[in-house]
Amino acid sequence: MSKRSIRRIVTEIIVIGILIFLIVFCVGFRVTKVEVKGNQFYSDEEIKKMVLDVPAAKNTLLAERFINTEEKTKEEALIDRITIKRKKWNTLVVQVREKQMIGYFSLNGQCLNFDRQGVIQIITEEPIENVPLIDGLNVKEAKQGEKIKGINKKRLNTILSVGKMLEKTEQKPDRLVFNDLKQLVLYYGSIEVNMGTDENMDEKMNRLIGILPQLEGMEGVLHLENVTEDTASVVFDNAAAEENSETGQSAEGKNTDANNSEEDDGRDISDADSGEETDSSEKSHSTDQGADPQNSDSQKKDTENKGASSGDSSDTGTDVEYSDGSDSAG
Repeated sequence: MSKRSIRRIVTEIIVIGILIFLIVFCVGFRVTKVEVKGNQFYSDEEIKKMVLDVPAAKNTLLAERFINTEEKTKEEALIDRITIKRKKWNTLVVQVREKQMIGYFSLNGQCLNFDRQGVIQIITEEPIENVPLIDGLNVKEAKQGEKIKGINKKRLNTILSVGKMLEKTEQKPDRLVFNDLKQLVLYYGSIEVNMGTDENMDEKMNRLIGILPQLEGMEGVLHLENVTEDTASVVFDNAAAEENSETGQSAEGKNTDANNSEEDDGRDISDADSGEETDSSEKSHSTDQGADPQNSDSQKKDTENKGASSGDSSDTGTDVEYSDGSDSAG
C-alpha cells in the first residue's frame, strides 16, 4: 500500500472521528430540560430568560462552563447568586439564591421589604409570604435601594439581629411590634411573645425556637422578657384559662394536667405553687368562719371551688422548664 493511500485512510478516520465527536457533542449534550430551584420572587421563566438567553445555553457542557451568571444578574436587586450545573447529559439545573427579606413595613399603602442590612430591596402591593410585618417604625420617607432612615438606630439593630436569627427557623412570626415600653413583641397567630429589651436576645430566641412547637393551636402570652442563661423555666399565660384561675404549672416540655404527677415521657409536673395558694385560701376562710359562723357554709363552698380550680389543666401560669438553654434550641 502506497504512502498516499495510508495518508488518505488516516485522514478519513480523523474526519469520521471529528464528525462523531460533533454529533455526540451537539446532540448528546443538547439541552432538553431545565430545572429552576430556590426562586421565590422570580418565576422560572424570568430566571431562564435572565441567564439562558445565549447560544451556549443550548448545550449542557457549554452552559455549565461558559455562562457568567454573576454578570447577567448584577442589576437584579433580589438575586444573591445563581449557579448552573449539568445533570446527566441533557438537563440543566439552575440553582437560585435570592436575598432574604428580614421584614417589611407599610408606607403609602405599599409594602417596603428590606434585607438583613436594612436596605429596602423591593416594594410590593401585597405582603410577601413568610416576610413578617414590622409595626411601629413610623418611617415617613423611604426609597428602594436605600437603608431605612428616620428610626432609632438601636431599634433598627434589634430588628435586624432578630431577623437574622429567624432566618434559621421554619416558622416565621406574623409581625414584630415595639410596644409602649419600647420592648419587642412577636406575634405567631394567637400567641404573643414578649421579648423585652435586646439583652440576652440570643438566649431568648433559643428558648422561643424550642417552645413554639409545644404551643401549637393555643393562644396566650409567652414571657421571655427576663430570660438569661440561668433561667430554668419560662411562663406561658394561657388565654383560654378561667379568669379566676391564678395557679401555676411546671412542665419540662408543654402544658399538662396538674392532677398527674408524671407524664409518660418523663416530664415532671409540679403543682406546689397552686397548693400553697389553696392552703392560704383555706386558712383565710377558716379564720373568717370563726369570726362569722353564719357565713361558714358559703365560705366552705368557696374554698372547695378554689381548691378544685387549682388542679384545672387550663391554668393561666404555666412554667416551661429546661435543663439548660441549649436544650430549648432543639
